[in-house]
Amino acid sequence: MRLRKKRCIRYLVKSLIREPIRNVRVEKDWITFNYDGTTIRNKIVFKKHEPFVGNWSKKKNEVYIDDDLAGKLDIRALALHEAVEKFVCQKYGLSDNKEGHQVATAKERMFLERIDGKWDKHEKKVEKVWNKEAKS
Repeated sequence: MRLRKKRCIRYLVKSLIREPIRNVRVEKDWITFNYDGTTIRNKIVFKKHEPFVGNWSKKKNEVYIDDDLAGKLDIRALALHEAVEKFVCQKYGLSDNKEGHQVATAKERMFLERIDGKWDKHEKKVEKVWNKEAKS
């Protein structure tokens, strides 16, 4: 039975990764997009010393971004990551630090590569903020 559940989760993760994200819009402090047949809208809240660089609320439509992360595109990509992770974890019961993160990272990377192709630069910026927060 456990093997069957793991197989189902792997299949779900693969299908969620293949599912396209459309109509990404950032207006003021909100990110809105279409994914998996749903319009997702979350407020972007900047926090000092966000330990994971990005995070999300379990109760509100909010994603949290560390205020040390600079760059409009990097903030947009991380907000997208957090909103996707929130959605798939809440809708499908995926683990936020495993399968949900895996799906969100794949969607974040696809988004960036479609826009400007600079995934490595983005990853380094996020890692730099992560390391700074780990030392705080």
